[in-house]
Amino acid sequence: MQHVKIMKGIRIFFLSFFIVLVSISSIKAEVHPPKPERAVAAGGLDDDGDPIPVPGPVPVSIDRDIFFLLGAGLVLGLTAVYKNKIKKASM
Repeated sequence: MQHVKIMKGIRIFFLSFFIVLVSISSIKAEVHPPKPERAVAAGGLDDDGDPIPVPGPVPVSIDRDIFFLLGAGLVLGLTAVYKNKIKKASM
């Protein structure tokens, strides 16, 4: 029985160690977006000497299909409630 307590303590120690390690490394990571001159240099210059724009992320509207998302969430929620109610009724 003592062996199980020791193994449980080791597991908790390693789990907390890795959580702290990942937390510290993500806090210390400094990721900065590229400066505008580097972005222009990546695109190069066209024949007239003007900078070629670098394509960025495509803007997406978050509310475009919001009704489908709300409907899917409602169906999923109702299904979970129904299954839970059926499970309790059968006990």
